Amino acid sequence: MNKIYVICFAVLLLVSCASIQDPGKSRTELTNREKAVALLNSLETGDPEPVGHINPDKYIQHNLMVKDGLAGFGELMQHIPKGSIKVNVLRAFSDGMYVFTHTEYDFFGPKAGFDIFRFENGKIAEHWDVIETILPENKRQNTNGKFGFK
Repeated sequence: MNKIYVICFAVLLLVSCASIQDPGKSRTELTNREKAVALLNSLETGDPEPVGHINPDKYIQHNLMVKDGLAGFGELMQHIPKGSIKVNVLRAFSDGMYVFTHTEYDFFGPKAGFDIFRFENGKIAEHWDVIETILPENKRQNTNGKFGFK
């Protein structure tokens, strides 16, 4: 009877391990969601690796403060003094070729941001954002500028 339990346990263990790792996907391959979050976090860390997730041939930046293309993103990174910006991605989700993030930023004061990334062939091809200053609580204990998620 003990042999049956041991065999059943071994089979269940093998099946569960096989289902955890998708054989068609490399462990180093990131999802589009992970790529977008890595790029946002690179604003704080200065890590140049996530810039490789941007399409080098076609990157449209819909933030008027940043130029299109890799050169525009690189220029933005050069103007951010190390340690001057904090990034806390609160949530990120994807839908098809789009990734949406809700982020707390801190540069020149606390900000709330909502970013949208459009991907083509695993590379970021477009980016939109809305970033608002988080205002202090008012007399009615309401906060203005926060998205109300927490």
